[in-house]
Amino acid sequence: PAAEKSAAGAANGKVAASTADAYYGYGDYAKAAELYRLALQKGGVDANTINLRLGMSLARSGQKDAARQALAAVSTGPRAEIAKFWTLWLDGQA
Repeated sequence: PAAEKSAAGAANGKVAASTADAYYGYGDYAKAAELYRLALQKGGVDANTINLRLGMSLARSGQKDAARQALAAVSTGPRAEIAKFWTLWLDGQA
């Protein structure tokens, strides 16, 4: 919770992204998604990386449409292939 407060007051999205990574690791995907969105909003982070992680968090929390939207934003760079994998994974979910 203290890290969340720091993320909200930070000048850029780096603290929010790091805190989101921790929440993702704990399995709290909804909180991770919230902080990844904050990181994107604040800027100063690699948008492709954050959109990929946002998409992963949303996918794991069952928000398929939102996950697809975030993953679609990862259209270039080395993470684009990973985003495609996650989209395929979503398509295979019942």
